[in-house]
Amino acid sequence: MIAADTSSWISYLSGEAGEDVTMLDRALEQGQVCVPVPVLTELLSNPRLDEGTVQDLLELPLLEP
Repeated sequence: MIAADTSSWISYLSGEAGEDVTMLDRALEQGQVCVPVPVLTELLSNPRLDEGTVQDLLELPLLEP
């Protein structure tokens, strides 16, 4: 299970390339991603996110302290 930071998520959602994006993509395919609450809050504050992406993010398990 991994918890990616906001910058990795932004790169992933923007379609950028990078080792972090590759690892996040692989972990998502395997159902091995959880989201820290602050990261989810930052991602959801983007008004340009489409509704499908918002729903996908909300369905991921949260990393709770």
